[in-house]
Amino acid sequence: MAPRDELPKLGYEKTAEDAAWVSIETPLSADELRHFIEDVERLYRINPLLEFGAFAPAGKDRFRVVLRNLSNGRDGEFVLAVSREHSAIKVSYSEGLKQLTTFRVEPAHPGARLVIRDDYGGATEAERNARIDEVDRSLSAWGRALHDYLRRWARWRWLAPWRWYMARLWLPMKPSGRRIVYMLWIITLFEFLALAAVV
Repeated sequence: MAPRDELPKLGYEKTAEDAAWVSIETPLSADELRHFIEDVERLYRINPLLEFGAFAPAGKDRFRVVLRNLSNGRDGEFVLAVSREHSAIKVSYSEGLKQLTTFRVEPAHPGARLVIRDDYGGATEAERNARIDEVDRSLSAWGRALHDYLRRWARWRWLAPWRWYMARLWLPMKPSGRRIVYMLWIITLFEFLALAAVV
């Protein structure tokens, strides 16, 4: 299997600050991937287990977010604060057990690797254990969705109608809406094939 087709790799670090991570091999160059992760809202909206009620600017490099996390059944309202480094973007949370998510670009051959790390530090181990139901369990699904999205992005980004559809229609949809639209596309394809076979 080619490196670009490798499934995301998951990890967990049990240290003084609990952390979980996913590593995603991509067909994009490191520069292309760094440019891609600049759009923080797009990164979060690709997560198939988050339903957004709002994702709005709240100042420079800050966003007010209202969401439902389908992986743990919890609703959340918080502010994301974004900081940038050369090959990484760090997103801190104003509320909740999760303190920080880091999106880091690493060189790979061929392409580049995106590593997403969720940090749950800032609370004692006893407090983290008491609030275990707040842990975001969507990291695996998010990694897979980003893997698939980045492969399609590498293939189709040159096509303006595809970029428009993904940015204006697909990303704002709820995950259930995306599944319904996918099924409608498949049904429509079968109808066209059946019609072509009859004619």
